[in-house]
Amino acid sequence: MNLKTITDNFLNRQWKRILCGLAGMLCAVLILSGCQTESKQKWLTFFFDGVPDPNATNQVVAPQILITNVPGQVTAVPAPPVRPKMVVHPPYAQRDCTVCHESQYSQKMQGKPGEVCFTCHKPLQQSFVASKVKHQPVMEGDCKSCHDPHQSVNQKLLVTKGNPLCLSCHDDPLAAGKIKHQAVEGGSCLDCHAPHATNFKGLLKKSAKDTCADCHEDLTAKKKFVHQPVADGDCLECHTPHAGKIKGLLKKPVKETCASCHDDIPNKKSKSIHQPVGDGDCLTCHNPHAADKKALVKKTAPTLCWDCHDNFLEKAKFKHDVVDDCLGCHKPHQSAESFLLAKNILKLCGDCHDDKDLKAVKGHAGIEGKSCVVCHDPHVGKDKFLLKPSAIGKEAAAGK
Repeated sequence: MNLKTITDNFLNRQWKRILCGLAGMLCAVLILSGCQTESKQKWLTFFFDGVPDPNATNQVVAPQILITNVPGQVTAVPAPPVRPKMVVHPPYAQRDCTVCHESQYSQKMQGKPGEVCFTCHKPLQQSFVASKVKHQPVMEGDCKSCHDPHQSVNQKLLVTKGNPLCLSCHDDPLAAGKIKHQAVEGGSCLDCHAPHATNFKGLLKKSAKDTCADCHEDLTAKKKFVHQPVADGDCLECHTPHAGKIKGLLKKPVKETCASCHDDIPNKKSKSIHQPVGDGDCLTCHNPHAADKKALVKKTAPTLCWDCHDNFLEKAKFKHDVVDDCLGCHKPHQSAESFLLAKNILKLCGDCHDDKDLKAVKGHAGIEGKSCVVCHDPHVGKDKFLLKPSAIGKEAAAGK
């Protein structure tokens, strides 16, 4: 063995002793520094480059540029994924496990489910106890069904963000029908509902009347007459709040909805029924919520009547004095008489025309008990006495 070989062996043994010593020092430092993340990071940074900071923010890291050995070739390396910012429960952040657990080494809680949460969340407990309507998971102390006890990427430590959390227990309300409430489709469940407890049915934050009025305040604004259910805030008597199969989110068709209260319209024993009533087209004439006209009609007669009936007054030479008041002679919904008359034709005409005056007319001789409309048109005509063409000849003959 020559001198060079002996020298090389000696140097190799010396380097091995140095490296082993450094490794031992590193282990000792890590042991003495404990399990604290900050201490680890400081010592690792002392010996190594590129050690990540555990307290780093969610700042977006710019893409790295990698220069390869190929002349003129530069490759962009995607930045590492951004870690989401965590919402941390204060006791967990402070490593104060015994606030909730019996000890830092046990998962057993300090009390029953829910009671442990209330030891810190006093205002929530007071509100919950005082409220009439309680959310079942809260009532059962199952806070973890909605909240993560340690940390979460969502506000309020929610396990899932937004409506999907509610739908993990509740059926999707929008699946109930093709007509969907816009507020539900584009909003959040918590826009209308309280997550823990409330004094209103359905866990509404406020009464159904006030809840609906947040968006539909124009329905009754500055109206003289308001439909009683609307005034009472019974919106859900007629409407379904989320989705339905009938236009206007009605629970039942218009005819059945109105009949729920107005069960006397139409009366099956009636001799004549107005066609819109028979067809259930109540909204042809009435506004369902509020109106400026009595009986919630959209317009007053006869203007309302002309929406369906031809306006026979426009070209009339002579017209009956009462013809502008349709409801003076006709019932708007149904009648025991033909043509929706308010009463028997003889009694109806007798309300204005005295019997003695009628008997004084020669043409009325021998017509006792006959309907007036046999000879007269009840609305308009070309004759000043509203005689029908068939009756004019008879009247002339009677006058001779």
